[in-house]
Formats: sequence, structure tokens, C-alpha cells
Amino acid sequence: MEVIRPLKLGTLSLPDSESRLMCRTILLDMLGEATISVEDGDLSGVTGLVWKHKNLSLATVYMPRTSLRLTAHGVGTPDIVILRAADGPLLVHHRKQSFEMAPRDVILIPSDTMSEIVLPEGGRLDCAHLPHAAITLARESLAQILLQPFSAECLPLQLLTNYAGYLLRQDHQDKEHASMMVAHFYSLLPVLAQYVAKGTPSAVLQSRLEAIKAMIEENLADGSFSIADVAQAEGITPRAIQKLFSRAGTTFSRYVLERRLVLAKNLILADHAATPISQIVYSVGFNDLSYFNRTFRSRYGIRPTDLRRMSAQIP
Repeated sequence: MEVIRPLKLGTLSLPDSESRLMCRTILLDMLGEATISVEDGDLSGVTGLVWKHKNLSLATVYMPRTSLRLTAHGVGTPDIVILRAADGPLLVHHRKQSFEMAPRDVILIPSDTMSEIVLPEGGRLDCAHLPHAAITLARESLAQILLQPFSAECLPLQLLTNYAGYLLRQDHQDKEHASMMVAHFYSLLPVLAQYVAKGTPSAVLQSRLEAIKAMIEENLADGSFSIADVAQAEGITPRAIQKLFSRAGTTFSRYVLERRLVLAKNLILADHAATPISQIVYSVGFNDLSYFNRTFRSRYGIRPTDLRRMSAQIP
């Protein structure tokens, strides 16, 4: 009888070089060749579980509790990967979109091209790989839920993760048993898509997002203004606000930063030399001049002082 077993990999004493090799090996089939950057430079002690079936691969990797960044180059075929960080937030950058998720929230991403996966607090990363040959029948459903974060409280999602957890926990399954479980896993994808279709109409979501953006504009000068203030004013949770911005391909903090940078740039261009740049900086909500200078140059490719000098020379 053919048996499929989860593989237990790594040890707490595994050195940095071997831990990196193990992580790259696990992720290779799912996300393609990957490089891993660690805040303190050390990836020692990684452990993990891997389960493989021809139509589904699962992995749980336990990494150090420090900031981690994975740059994956893609597998080159239209496969799909499901990602979840269990111990902290998860940030995913795919093509020109960025998504920020709370612990245990889930996102489905295409794994054909490059993605950047950030775990600001490190810890456990869960992955499920859906090969393109296995998702042919479910592709229409998957198209509706790709690149859309899902709350850990979503019931169809809980069923999916429970199936995955069962397969990773069991010592072994015979081939028939495993294939049945994989088939049930895939049968839940249309249910998840239907759950999304019955959600809040997009027009209502867009209206709420525009109202939040208007509130941000009114409070750009307030350096202490935060997502908590919006949540209290709107009567919703910070997580719900993050989901609205995620649907728009950004995050709350990035949007606020971008609006402050745009406003600062316009003020510098409009007021050639009358107002010190530092005064402009604080008037648009920045509390740190060096941080402003750094982010301004990163965004526009020029220092604020150089922009003012150039604008003053224009008749």
C-alpha cells in the first residue's frame, strides 16, 4: 500500500547555512528560488513539516521570532500559493500590489512571478501549493479570490485550514485516503468564492473608503492621527480599515504617508523660500525631519532642499 507521510525537517540546533538551505528547498516548488533576509542575520534553528501529493503540497515552517523577508522569483507556471503567518502580521508585495494582513489571515497569490513576503515578527509561516494542473476546474472560482486577504474568522477558510492541518498532523495516509482529502480541499474553493460574492457590495466598500480618505485629508496636519482615530469615528475595527485599503492595493499607513509627501512637495514648490522646509514638514503631520527627508528622497528621487532650489530658478 502506498503511504503519504508528512516529513519533519530541521532541528533547533540547525546552523544558519543549513536552515537557509532547508527553507529554500521547501519553498522551491511552491514559490520558486527564494532568498531570505533576516534582521539579525541569523536563521538558525528552523524546523518544519512538509506534506506532498501530486495535486497539493503543504508546508509549515517555524522560523526565528525576528523580522524576515523572503524574495521569491516564481515557478514560471500558473500555480497558486496560499499563505498565512501564524505568529504575527504578514506583508505580501506582488507585482505592483501590496497587502498587509493580521496574524492567521490568509491570502492566495499567483506563484508564476516574483513576490516579496515579509514577516515583521518572524515565526510560523504556513503555505499550500496548488499546481496549475490541479486547479483547471476551479480556476474560475480562484480568479474571484486571488490577491484578496481573508480574515481568519471566515468559515470556509477555517474548513480549508483544518483540512490542511489534518494532513500535516497525521503520521500517514494511504493514497486513496489522501486523494479524498485533497478532493474535499478543492471542493471548498468554490464555497470560498461564493462567500466572497455574498459579501458587502463593492460600491458600498468604495464609498466607505472614500469617506475615510476624506477624513485623512482633514487630519494630515495632525502628527498623532492614526488608524485608531478612524476606527473610532467610523465605528469599525482597524482590521476592517486595513482590508479596505488592501483592496485598493495599499495600506492605511502607506496611503497617509503618500498624501503627506504629496502635500509637502506641493507646498515646497508653491512657496519658493518664504517658509522653512522644516516648518512645512511639521505642518503636514511629520514628527521627524530626518524621516521626512529620507522618505521624500526615496519617493521623488531628489532632496527637498534641491527641489526648492530648482523651483526657485524657474521663472
